[in-house]
Amino acid sequence: KYDDMAEIEDDRPFLARKLPLLKLSLFQARFLAEGIGSFIFVMTISLAESNCGKSAINGTTHTRNLAPIAIGFMLCVLVFSFGYISGGHFNPAVTLGVLLIRGIRIELAVAYWIAQCVGGLIGATYAVIANGTTKHIPAPQVYKNLAQYVVTAFVAEAIFTGILVTVVLHCACSSQKNNHFYGLAIGMCVLAAVYAVGGVSGGSFNPAVAFSLQLVKCVSGNCIPLMHLWLYFAAPAAGATGAAVLFKMTHPAPKETEEDKEKKAMLNAAQTLY
Repeated sequence: KYDDMAEIEDDRPFLARKLPLLKLSLFQARFLAEGIGSFIFVMTISLAESNCGKSAINGTTHTRNLAPIAIGFMLCVLVFSFGYISGGHFNPAVTLGVLLIRGIRIELAVAYWIAQCVGGLIGATYAVIANGTTKHIPAPQVYKNLAQYVVTAFVAEAIFTGILVTVVLHCACSSQKNNHFYGLAIGMCVLAAVYAVGGVSGGSFNPAVAFSLQLVKCVSGNCIPLMHLWLYFAAPAAGATGAAVLFKMTHPAPKETEEDKEKKAMLNAAQTLY
């Protein structure tokens, strides 16, 4: 009888018998999902901006105004793919907005920020390796890098990041969070925003995207976009803060009963066990 059981076990595939399954904690799974999603997202941005429409006209002219379509739909795909694991942020500004409405703990938010920046940096690096440094290396920057457009770029990034975070909070963190359209709403918001103000600020709305693309472009020999890196952190942070305040204003906290308090305490205790 035991010999028969051994034979059944031996019939399993080689990898199933020899390699143990790597089991991740919920915290590790969320961290990995944010890193992989940010990697894919930034890589798509860089490659789409460099190559989108390359052969559409004469094989040499790039039609970069098609790139936001690829960027928006890729974000849709990523949010639908990883949203159930990590929430599908892929953006430090979104994570900040969720943190400010107390939808995520500070230690998890910091982990998300690290994963997003590291994943984005790897994605931008791969895109440059794939394209080479002789081709156009996209990076968000103030219009013509002129000082008189800094305020305009700041306002554009802050407003449209605020709109993006508002869409995320209302679609994925409100009472309608179990809907089936949140990914499409978020992706289409980014697509529209890039078309609206991409010519003013580069249309980043994401500190991890700006940091990754500008740093890789600097390493490749052009550090001019890094002059205004602060803007691509400060403006999204301002927009995310405004979106969080608006969300809290339109979603007043209900009065908690003693039973709700007990459930909340038990949930907080359980969340400390990764």
